[in-house]
Amino acid sequence: MQVTVYRGEHVTTDPGQPLSALLAEDGQAVWVALDRARALDLQVLTDVFHFHPLAVEDAQKTGQRPKIEAYDEHLFLTVHAARGDHGAALALDEVDIFFTPRAVVTVSRGDLGVLQEARGRLARAPGQLRRAPDFVLYTLLDAVVDSYFPVLDRIDAQIERLEDHLFRRPTGRALGALFRTKRALLQARRHVVPLRDTLNVLMRRETALVTEAVILYFRDIYDHVLRITDQIDTHRDLLSGALEIYLTLVSNRLNEVMKVLTVITAVFALLTVITGIYGMNFVRPFPSFEAPYGFWVIIGAMVVLAAAMVAFFRRAGWV
Repeated sequence: MQVTVYRGEHVTTDPGQPLSALLAEDGQAVWVALDRARALDLQVLTDVFHFHPLAVEDAQKTGQRPKIEAYDEHLFLTVHAARGDHGAALALDEVDIFFTPRAVVTVSRGDLGVLQEARGRLARAPGQLRRAPDFVLYTLLDAVVDSYFPVLDRIDAQIERLEDHLFRRPTGRALGALFRTKRALLQARRHVVPLRDTLNVLMRRETALVTEAVILYFRDIYDHVLRITDQIDTHRDLLSGALEIYLTLVSNRLNEVMKVLTVITAVFALLTVITGIYGMNFVRPFPSFEAPYGFWVIIGAMVVLAAAMVAFFRRAGWV
């Protein structure tokens, strides 16, 4: 458990005071970061903060959908921060947030990068703002939303490489990368779009926990969410277009192969007719195999006919 107290210009990390004493003081914001893997940390949710049992149960388990739930004296939020560690692949870190008039409590698995980013932003924020718990909540949500921008930039670069590769040489490997990228975008959209409902609750004054001065900051996050959603939709359209290009190129390539095979079949069909006639069991009229140079005359005639057919097909534009 990591406790950070914001008293105007002063920031205290892990003070020696008990949590109950810190929560009783006015004019400050307390951020308590708990590790989901530690049972003692999670016990604080019930013993010290007395949060609703349903919210505590959700915080103990991962795999929750993005949401916001209002209880009598606190809000419970579930958000997912993006972490693109492997190219266009998307990994998500779930962060559960309890928001009270005096404190913000986060529950996650370990000290995530998005939490470290939020601490850095709070350290640079004006002291008058960061002493308010709703501004601490804003900073957390802003860091979570901004974590999607670098991932989308990497996906954008991946789409450009896929398009170039598909134009040069469409392969099954490129098709697999295309579907993986599309799946990552779908996963990102599924976790970003519900944030609009969360921010609407915080902006529409449906709760007295958010002050008028901080509502403007939540509007800025809402704008970022809309930008991310539009960017995801644009990338999905680009991938759909790339898939259509892939299928068109493969179809055209198959047509070219079939035309070549048809020409080869037609040429060999004519040669097969000639050899079949000379394979019949009767005296050959002309030239017979017993005639001088008869074999080579037939071979020459077959070569001339084959060349004539290839020239005809080429002139017709088939090859």
